Amino acid sequence: MGAFHTLDIEANRDIRIEKADGWDSVALARVDEAIIPGRGAEVGAIVCAEGVAAFCLLSQHLTLVTNRISMSIPRKSASSDQHDKGLRKFYSAVYDSFIRHIPYANAGLRAVVIASPGWVRDAVYDFIFAEAVRRGDKVLQRTLKERCIRVHVNSAHVHSLVEVLKSPEVSSQLKETKFAREGMMLDRYVLTSPGCCYLCLTSLIPVFSRCLVQMK
Repeated sequence: MGAFHTLDIEANRDIRIEKADGWDSVALARVDEAIIPGRGAEVGAIVCAEGVAAFCLLSQHLTLVTNRISMSIPRKSASSDQHDKGLRKFYSAVYDSFIRHIPYANAGLRAVVIASPGWVRDAVYDFIFAEAVRRGDKVLQRTLKERCIRVHVNSAHVHSLVEVLKSPEVSSQLKETKFAREGMMLDRYVLTSPGCCYLCLTSLIPVFSRCLVQMK
């Protein structure tokens, strides 16, 4: 009990791991989720600022960064035309990455979050929606109207997802997702159980987002 083992696995070589009493459904589901990018994702997120964006998929057991964009945008004071061209190129790259890396047509995706400091989130949303209209993508239009949430964050780093998940807009939208239900159960447990406790959780996102774990 409590033992951990490290095994180096050669790339592109099959491996078989067996367990005497078999693997339970939770372990198998976790493996399926890990080997198929985005499988089981309930939230798609873009954390962005001017010139940078990170695309993430959040599921019960995993937060997967599927793509990153980093582009240099000319300063507005230098040349307004160059600045506008740089922004449009950035928004086009964000749109292309969104189409490739966020499974917006998947019914299991409960929400699409666009988070940023300042106004970037609104500009990104407007550009993606305009492209969906121009290309006749009805599914993307419906997803943006019904499931998209725009949230202010203090930075464009991926760890700002913790800030995103704590926001009232996102919490209310995600209250029926698996990791949100785990977080609410933990909240109730802590409220009714005085003193400290040590827990092993299948998902750490709701725990850290509620500041229930103190790192030492």
